[in-house]
Amino acid sequence: MSDVVKSTTKRDIASQLWNLAYPTMIAMALQSFYDMVDMAWIGQYSQAAVSGVTIFSVLLQMFTILNEVAGASSVAMISQSFGRNDIERTKIIAEQTITFKIVLAIISAVLLSIFIKPLIRFYTSDEQVIQHALDYGWLRIFFLPLAFSSYSVNTIFRCTDDTKTPMKIMIFSGFINFVLDPIFIFDNINKLGFITLPFTIHGLGLGPFGAALATVISITISFLIGFVLLISHRKAISISIPGLLHLNKRVDFDLLRIGIPSGFNLFVRQFFMTLMMKLISQYGDVATALSGVGAKISGLALVPLFGFNMAGATIIGHHLGRNETDEAKRTAVIAACVCCILASSITLIILAFPKSILSFFFTDPEVINEGVSMVRILAVSFVPLSFTVGLQTVFSGSGHTRPLLYSTIGSTWLVQLPCLFIMVVVLHLPLVVVWFSYILAELAHFIICVYHYKKGVWLVKRV
Repeated sequence: MSDVVKSTTKRDIASQLWNLAYPTMIAMALQSFYDMVDMAWIGQYSQAAVSGVTIFSVLLQMFTILNEVAGASSVAMISQSFGRNDIERTKIIAEQTITFKIVLAIISAVLLSIFIKPLIRFYTSDEQVIQHALDYGWLRIFFLPLAFSSYSVNTIFRCTDDTKTPMKIMIFSGFINFVLDPIFIFDNINKLGFITLPFTIHGLGLGPFGAALATVISITISFLIGFVLLISHRKAISISIPGLLHLNKRVDFDLLRIGIPSGFNLFVRQFFMTLMMKLISQYGDVATALSGVGAKISGLALVPLFGFNMAGATIIGHHLGRNETDEAKRTAVIAACVCCILASSITLIILAFPKSILSFFFTDPEVINEGVSMVRILAVSFVPLSFTVGLQTVFSGSGHTRPLLYSTIGSTWLVQLPCLFIMVVVLHLPLVVVWFSYILAELAHFIICVYHYKKGVWLVKRV
């Protein structure tokens, strides 16, 4: 049975949140680091390769929405079943999550295979860039079912109180990717990052295809380790091969029904980002580059918050599975407060050292000075966002995912996009004013989430 949050004191709840959150935070931070290193290796190969891989990565995100559908619903279903000590149902849901994800991955892979060439050509007409995108992309598409399944294995561990196992798996597989990247990409390796080697390592010289090969090998290793652990009866939940070989219509329908709002939420957010980038690009290439770097900085800065979000959702799912609604509410409030304290600390650091942070990405002093205001404004927006991220644990843990969609539509499409349109197209305001739309969006996001939290539908939601 789950032993999460047996005590009702704030200190114990915060301690339990931390114990579940920190392995996820470490894993996510390292994954972000490996992603940046991966792009750095490709950048050393050629600028055209970077462009090709970037274009494919954007397209891949759009076509992995189906992964979010089953992924979001599985968090609530596994957590609640495990929380009420229904081990058999937890086992069935875990098996169906993996199997259903494979089905959804095949659908995504087929669709992406059909549309990949025309979509890449929509972004660029450079034949070299197109070829690099295809060299990298075809292999990633073929291994999409393993990628989806790997995410599911990690979700199963996290939702059954085991966050250290996926952390260890991600560290190991990420290290494999880090080592294989230069060997597969280059003909000869003389440097590892900033370190010049006293000898030359002969590589395979596969270029972007080599980067994709290193990635799918690490994904395969990650999946196989987790899968073996799940069928070995060494963890709280074990799955069986026969249970993976058929679809359970009732469970799969619930995975789809509960997860559709989350999938649509991701689609709406990604589509909005495309339009926003188009508006910001009106200010030139520097503005576009600053916006992209701002997204990277935000992603790294918010890793701790999303670690607590995942931990909080798991704990709340356990509480709701046992009908402990007061404990669920208390956990959500504490998660929101902890996230707010963390974000405030991060905000103060960014406000104090904006130029130092930007110097990691740019060398031009004028670009760095132009980006200082953006970084500071983004940092301020982290405070309302952090409280929202903590409070959203109730929606992920309960399976009442529609408010997540409502808050995205309200904050981005009904607030930020109209503001951007007026600022950029109508009033032609300076770029620095545009960054304030992020604060307005996060305030709207916060208000909508608080409204649905107080409305209380999530308290009676069971999956």
